[in-house]
Amino acid sequence: MGLKYLEQTKSVVLTVLVLLSITLTFSIWSYRPHYETVEKADSVTVSMESKRQLSDVVQPYRLLLHKDGMWTGTADTEEMETTFKQLKKWELSDISPVSNNFSVAKLNDLMLLDNRMIFQFDSEVPMITFQNILPMSAKKVPEVSFDHLIISWSSLNKDDVPTNELTVFFSNSKQKQLYRAKIMVKSEKNFENNLLANMKSFKQYVPFQRENTNTLFLPVETQKMAQYKYLISSISIEDFKTALFVNPKIVKMSPDNQTGIEKYSDDKSIMTVDRNLYMESFVDSTATENQENIQKTHLISNTFNFINEHAGWTGDYRYSNVDYNAQSVDYQLYIENLPVYETDLGTTKIEVYWGNGRIYRYIRPTYKLAYLPQEKNKQVELVSGEQIVHKLMVDKKVDFNKITALRIGLTMKKDATRSSIYLFEPTWFYRIDDVWHAVKQKDAVVGGDVSGLE
Repeated sequence: MGLKYLEQTKSVVLTVLVLLSITLTFSIWSYRPHYETVEKADSVTVSMESKRQLSDVVQPYRLLLHKDGMWTGTADTEEMETTFKQLKKWELSDISPVSNNFSVAKLNDLMLLDNRMIFQFDSEVPMITFQNILPMSAKKVPEVSFDHLIISWSSLNKDDVPTNELTVFFSNSKQKQLYRAKIMVKSEKNFENNLLANMKSFKQYVPFQRENTNTLFLPVETQKMAQYKYLISSISIEDFKTALFVNPKIVKMSPDNQTGIEKYSDDKSIMTVDRNLYMESFVDSTATENQENIQKTHLISNTFNFINEHAGWTGDYRYSNVDYNAQSVDYQLYIENLPVYETDLGTTKIEVYWGNGRIYRYIRPTYKLAYLPQEKNKQVELVSGEQIVHKLMVDKKVDFNKITALRIGLTMKKDATRSSIYLFEPTWFYRIDDVWHAVKQKDAVVGGDVSGLE
């Protein structure tokens, strides 16, 4: 009897346990936790999956306006984009060469005339690349590159020229070339209302002229700017390995835990990843520099497409330099519409080299950045353009006449107390021989106060 009841008891207990197991499993499957809503940050974070348009990457760094003897300008991307939207409605025609020996002095004279709109680019832009921004009537686009786009509306007031005709100049300061073209607008009134009226909010600028070198255009007033804080993290190396190696399956990795350096290699190429400096460098040993020079118009598009294909835009990178001899193109990191020219990490730009019909050298950051909206940003007040010029002129370590550009950018430094947080501080930079140098903070900030304003 006892054994009979014992077996029945076991069966009941087993049944209860099975039912409990089924109930718990269903509860886990159907559980939907309640998460608090996280507000979006104001800044847009570009993910590894993002692909970009060429017009997002090839942009001017400054737009200047000279009207009625008054110089104004902007380096704000959104303000320049408003102007570009109007340009896309126009059509360029009658492109013709003006001079193949257009000196810097002549360029200065052309820019300083009244009724001028000037777009300045960091490096020369092929006309075919710019066609995405300013449509052209010609079926065959000329092999022309430029770093200054100058739109003149002086002809609108002339009796012997159609009242709706604008003159456009394309200047390549390095090649000393000047081209001219025409744009037909609906009317002078339409041009004034739809384009020039949008530029009334631009800040006042002043040209600083020098002998035998380019004119510097500088903001008149001091500028209060924010110091930003971003969270840094590493991106996947697998995407780069797949994009760079012909056969990723045979690639071997050899780590060095002491230095934080990893080396990936096959029988032809090697990719070095520095985990501490957040930097990757790839070299294809079978290719040599200048082995195959492709057309200027294709070099930028080829390197851009390569980064797009493996979703390598891990931030707001913009076209900043091209070297046709080395067959290389650089893309500079921007934060809050400002270039990041200095860092205590490996690099703040993507360098792409073309050879043998493919990428043979590739240097870039391996970090991505996320804006921290909850962090309080300090404010700094930078001195005016004229003030920074005078400070550089008396600096015995700087050859002022060799400076080719002067603009505000950002330094990228690790937070003193939190290793995963990086500070982006605005300061003045000057460029000599294609290298950007930061002005000492005590000279760049009003009163020499480097602590910032709360």
